[in-house]
Amino acid sequence: MNKELLQFIQSQQLLSIASVDENAKPWIANVYFSSDKNLNLFFVSSENTKHSKNIARNPEVSFSTSWYHPSNLTNRKSIQGTGICEKIDDPKMILKFLKNHYKYFPLWKSLITLENIQNKIIESRPYIIKPKYIKFWNDELYGEEGVGEFEF
Repeated sequence: MNKELLQFIQSQQLLSIASVDENAKPWIANVYFSSDKNLNLFFVSSENTKHSKNIARNPEVSFSTSWYHPSNLTNRKSIQGTGICEKIDDPKMILKFLKNHYKYFPLWKSLITLENIQNKIIESRPYIIKPKYIKFWNDELYGEEGVGEFEF
């Protein structure tokens, strides 16, 4: 595990996810996300969104998040990757997800709960992306043209 990669991912909160619809047309969505020490990426979304419907049909996704320093454009960091995305249904896994997600988004503690999910009080459902490949672009670490590549 690359310490810098983990630190960068855990410093971010907005992820772009690309999926493919039933006609093989690409679709991209932005979601708030959290991650764990194993680089799993977690987000919540309604099952009625276009990306959730696409994921239900085809769980292969690509994803990206990036950061740059506005006064120094040679100080950039980004990940691009691919993985498998699944809705989390198991109550034990949902509790694990919620515990992790609350660290990033404490305001959601009273809204996004196991009870609200199970009783369908909210439309949002938890999802996990298990990365298969991540390209880590980090100017400080690898230089302007370098990247780190990780397969899982």
